[in-house]
This record gives sequence, C-alpha cells and structure tokens, in this order.
Amino acid sequence: MLACSALGGCALTRVSDATLAEEAEKLHAVGLTTDAARKVATEHGFECSPYINRDVSVSTKDGVRKTDMLECSKKSLELVCPQRRYVVFNIDPATGLVRAVGKRFTQNSCF
Repeated sequence: MLACSALGGCALTRVSDATLAEEAEKLHAVGLTTDAARKVATEHGFECSPYINRDVSVSTKDGVRKTDMLECSKKSLELVCPQRRYVVFNIDPATGLVRAVGKRFTQNSCF
C-alpha cells in the first residue's frame, strides 16, 4: 500500500472543480491581451500552448460564435497518471483581448 502511494504520488495535490474555478478567477485575465494572459498563467504555474487555436466555434446562450483560444495546463505531482487541469482563454478575434476564461480537468493523463 505504501509503495503504491509512493508511486501514485500525491493524491493530495489533486484539486476539486471549485479549487480550479478559484485558480482561474485569480488570474484576472478577462480584458487582457493574449500575451498578458499567457504571462499571468505562467506566473501561476501553468504551461501554455505555444500557439493559439484560431476560429473555434463555441456555443453560447446567444448561439454559436467564433473565438480564438489559448490553452494552459498544470498537472498534479503524481508520477503515474497525474490529474491535468486546464484554463482556456477565449479571445475575441477582432480585439485580441480575453473575453472569458474556461476550465476543465483530465483526471488521469497517462499518455
């Protein structure tokens, strides 16, 4: 059991949806430029994709719209299949400013 815990790493470093929501909120990224959002995410321990996903269709209460997206992630300290958590910056293509910040998990990112 102890060896399994040691290999599994730090189950205590996994976070809840509420904690990830707090992490995303603390970035205060809405209204920032893409570069500024990337910088603040990196300062909070996230690793950001080197590229922006352009012209992504997203559904909103007002219908479908196009947005650009920058995805940043960090992982728990487990050695085997860590939890990976993401913040996703939705960027207005016309202004280049972050209009919303999304979040999501991959509970066991083994590969």
